Amino acid sequence: MHRADGSFTVVPRVALGSLSADALAKINAVVQEYSLAGVRLTAGQHMMIDGVSEDILSDVVARLGEVGDTYKYKVQACLGNTGCKFGQRDSMELARNLEAFLDKFNLPSKIKASVSGCSMCCVESMVRDIGLLGKNVGWTVSFGGNAGKKPRQADVLAEDVTSKEAFEIIGKALDFYAENARIKERTARFVERVGIDAVKAAVFDV
Repeated sequence: MHRADGSFTVVPRVALGSLSADALAKINAVVQEYSLAGVRLTAGQHMMIDGVSEDILSDVVARLGEVGDTYKYKVQACLGNTGCKFGQRDSMELARNLEAFLDKFNLPSKIKASVSGCSMCCVESMVRDIGLLGKNVGWTVSFGGNAGKKPRQADVLAEDVTSKEAFEIIGKALDFYAENARIKERTARFVERVGIDAVKAAVFDV
């Protein structure tokens, strides 16, 4: 990533906000060896190394190994019931599956997705293009949220569904979006333009 000051930002590969001890040690060693300022954590669960000059860029990337996102549509997730006392469902596992599921789509704009393991909604699923929120009885699926300059709360497409049903719903919503959205039109603006009823009609064949 090229910065305004002529330096670069290198993004070590981080899956769902989790890094192994070996990966952390490698990043720390690179930052110290090349006298870099440190790392920056983003709201999207990325880790970024800023201020990498062009003359050391290739060396830094080579030392770090794989950089950049694993999938083209990244998913955020909380710990869910694997590490939080409030978690009601396994959000981490579902998020891993969701990243792989989204990878097959070619969409007209970037999308942001997140999976929350309970109604506390710590990863803000209701303001994401695709949101999943876990309850004891199943998943709530939402679509068309945005937390940018013009925030929009997502519309709920279904509640209390299984993970398989949730993916079927998401797939149909994204197919309709891909076929009818304008280039670079995010889902929030798309839903505002065509109406959530049109999305639901496409998803549920009504």
